[in-house]
Amino acid sequence: MTYYRFPESRATKALLGLLLFAMLFLARDTLTTSCVLGFYPAQFLMLGIIALAAVVFLIVNRRNLKAIFTDGRILVVLIATAAILIPMVCKWDWQMMYLSILICVYFGVFLSYFLTSRETAKYYVIILSVLAVYSVIATYLLRRIPDSGVASVPMFRNDREVDFYNFGLSYVSVWFVKNRNFGIFREPGVYQYFLILGLYLTQYHVDWKKTWHMWLTTAILAATLVTTLATGGIIELGLLALVVFVDKKLYRDKRFVLFALALAAAAGVVVAVSVAQKNELYWELYDMLIGKFVSGGDSFSERTEAVLVDLKLFLDSPIFGQTIYDTLHAVENNTTSTLILFAVFGIAGGALHVLSWAALAWDRKGKVWVNLAVLVILFMSFNTQNLTADVFFWLFPVMTLTERAVPALRRRKGKG
Repeated sequence: MTYYRFPESRATKALLGLLLFAMLFLARDTLTTSCVLGFYPAQFLMLGIIALAAVVFLIVNRRNLKAIFTDGRILVVLIATAAILIPMVCKWDWQMMYLSILICVYFGVFLSYFLTSRETAKYYVIILSVLAVYSVIATYLLRRIPDSGVASVPMFRNDREVDFYNFGLSYVSVWFVKNRNFGIFREPGVYQYFLILGLYLTQYHVDWKKTWHMWLTTAILAATLVTTLATGGIIELGLLALVVFVDKKLYRDKRFVLFALALAAAAGVVVAVSVAQKNELYWELYDMLIGKFVSGGDSFSERTEAVLVDLKLFLDSPIFGQTIYDTLHAVENNTTSTLILFAVFGIAGGALHVLSWAALAWDRKGKVWVNLAVLVILFMSFNTQNLTADVFFWLFPVMTLTERAVPALRRRKGKG
């Protein structure tokens, strides 16, 4: 696949890093967007940054404009546009969410003109790791400054009347589940998606020059995911750790075995002390691992209801789907990203989503069971929240789908 790259320099790398950071910081599912800047200012700022990047790209590659606009990537854009806009037009469902999702898809294709998905993943993992370290520091250390009254920090309140300390690159809940790490995101359950995605990319998608870089980022992201205390995230982390442990034959290395045993022992001690003392951590762990299932808490029951309702909506209208309003308001808290897409866009839009994630997770040189396990884990991570219009829900799947589709189309055209 042809790439139209920017001139290689440290400044270029820094600007590309800033572009990815801005996309993450202004993502639709951050508290930056919903509370700090406001939804429309944040989204218009994001669109402005994308537009500026596109203009700069076209200026730098002004001699290749014909090749750029006749590239096979344009066919990916056209297919995605049809899959998303045809249902909208056929239902006369004039909602901006259709365009928001299209912009996410377009951004992924745009980046694929000058970056590979593996290069983009490295930027993402490094940026997320830095933010992760800061989020842990802010959640458990910096919060003590305003909590103790030593000094005040800016605060804001989300739409659920929950107060947050604003530490700039991390937002900390003042009283509600205050021991759970939100990072910059609207919920710990959203944060876990970004972290598990980063862990997958770290282990299976990024080309690391040094192995210790991979393990350092893995440790940072895994430890941060634990601090979210998100039930789904903890389960996904355990499953992914098991897959990596077996797939990469880490059981043959005594260092990893001893580390795993030590980690398990430490976790056991923490849990035992919490149970004995019935402290705040105990009740949060109880609610995360047992309470929501035994008592049928809102979180569990709402997710179960969302799956059943979205599936019914899709089966009732499998070609063009239901309207966005009817789908999102079919249950009180619709959280199943995949089934939402099938319910809204029908079979074509839903298939685009599934195929793009399969392209990301499926390593043709890898083991079939590993590919299937990773795909299941990733689907678990984003079906606990509605992330359908978030840039980072589409970015890496679209980039990898493009990287596979364009060369395949070119080979087919050559044979024809």
